[in-house]
Amino acid sequence: MIAVDGIILVISCQKHIPTRLKEINLKKDYGNWKVINVIGDLFLDCDYKLEENLMTLKCEDSYLHLLKKLVLSFQYIYEIFDIKEGILKCNDDLIFNENSLESFLKSQKKHKINDREYIDIDYIGRTNYGFELGESTEHLINYYKNHPEDLDNPQHNLKGVDITKFSKYVKKEQKYIYGPLIYFSNKSCKILINHMNNINYDIHHYDKKSDSYPYGIDDVIIGYILISNNIEIMHSNYWYNDLDNLSLTEEDKNKYIALHTNKYK
Repeated sequence: MIAVDGIILVISCQKHIPTRLKEINLKKDYGNWKVINVIGDLFLDCDYKLEENLMTLKCEDSYLHLLKKLVLSFQYIYEIFDIKEGILKCNDDLIFNENSLESFLKSQKKHKINDREYIDIDYIGRTNYGFELGESTEHLINYYKNHPEDLDNPQHNLKGVDITKFSKYVKKEQKYIYGPLIYFSNKSCKILINHMNNINYDIHHYDKKSDSYPYGIDDVIIGYILISNNIEIMHSNYWYNDLDNLSLTEEDKNKYIALHTNKYK
């Protein structure tokens, strides 16, 4: 196995290889952190392949299957790499402030709780509180209204799938970290891998506890799984922001690890 401090994991898809993946301002590695780009290919003749810094997984390449793609990539990455710290998951539509990124990568990934005690950071990003599953999935329904061609793409495996079932409400409010940049410790990654293996990576799995089909909603169900396993949410004020936020000054922009360029696309 290849020893690394961590992996910067860029989640993408086939259609963005010549655009977003080509344009993203990341090097192939940062010290002993390696950058890996991930796409899906449902018709791949093996479980995965890694060519330089591009990992192709045998899985659907769709928006609905993002959770499956993410956790499968975790599983295979741990087969290849001996990871000291964890995985920084990124979307492919970020502009990185490399100074802030490198500062985070070099940090100890610990949170001070008093003068003498520190706890490991297992799950950090920009938090969202007070949303219910149904409220937070309107974007999923709207995405497929705006991209009906995805429903017919054989790589997406969505023929006959009722997208609306993934927007079923649950009554309990769910805390989670959302957005295009999330850090997971080794502990968190392995909890997610075990959970998805237990449901055979089936995003159509019905969850009795929430009385819903939450596995098409990647950010929400990740929070749901990790918090259920006593993983603490950690909020960062200067994690990422949206490039179209007109209130940001140049000084403000430099405080964030990344700026998000395609929030609604």
